[in-house]
Amino acid sequence: MIRYWVVRCSILVSMFVWTGQASAGWVIDQVTKGAGEGARQQVVLQANRMKTLMLGADGEPITAFILDLNAQTITQVKYHEQQYVTSTVQEFGQMMQGMQQEMAGQMARAMKEMQEAMKDMPPEQRKMMEQMMRSRTPQTEAGPQDCPESKIELKKTGEQATIAGYPAVRYDVLIDGKPDSELWLAKGIAAWREMDPQKLERFGSEMAKLAPRCGRAHGRFGLRGDDPAWKLANEGYPVRTVHQSDGRVTVEVVKAETRTVPATEFQPPAGFTKKTLRDMMGH
Repeated sequence: MIRYWVVRCSILVSMFVWTGQASAGWVIDQVTKGAGEGARQQVVLQANRMKTLMLGADGEPITAFILDLNAQTITQVKYHEQQYVTSTVQEFGQMMQGMQQEMAGQMARAMKEMQEAMKDMPPEQRKMMEQMMRSRTPQTEAGPQDCPESKIELKKTGEQATIAGYPAVRYDVLIDGKPDSELWLAKGIAAWREMDPQKLERFGSEMAKLAPRCGRAHGRFGLRGDDPAWKLANEGYPVRTVHQSDGRVTVEVVKAETRTVPATEFQPPAGFTKKTLRDMMGH
């Protein structure tokens, strides 16, 4: 869950923009259609803080991720367990890198044991087993030559729609010439004005370090500083995002309003137990 959120958050960061200090925050409710049908989220932004709250079918909170750009901290809250963890961006990155190294070490030891077990196999059978092992082993240490940069294109279409009461324009995202996703942007939702772009850039740089070198997330918009998705920052908030490469999953805004948000909205609930990163990640 956390790893998925890291990549998703990096994508969102690329679309933020700073056009002045806002006097009130934004509260945005959205739903997921397709895989995870009916899943609901609420995004709250105010004064360099952003909270993404995952809700159950009954409307009760399940998990929240709170980003504080002023303090450069990330907080994850688990409501059912009544627990939370807060860490700096650097601590989070170090923890993730440590886990990756630990997994790589475990994989290396397992491979060595398998090779030892196969040494007495007939040559043809051993060759078949080695090929199967290579095909199932993640390429976590692939170099740049193994992961060429993808060509990302953003195309504004003439298609328009009113979503959650806001006029929106559709942009198509193509990766290496193939359709990847749709972004429907509404200028009337100026939520990104709550976030300082320089602080976001620092945060995005740290999060990008945790993105996979290869695989589906590699090269997707939002993970590179020179990404053309930055050009869409002034065009508004994505009120509908259609991920075609994920089996056509749609995240759509159903309500967005601007209002003052109390500071307690960006804090763990009173009485919740503080845990360490290792505790929360199941170690």
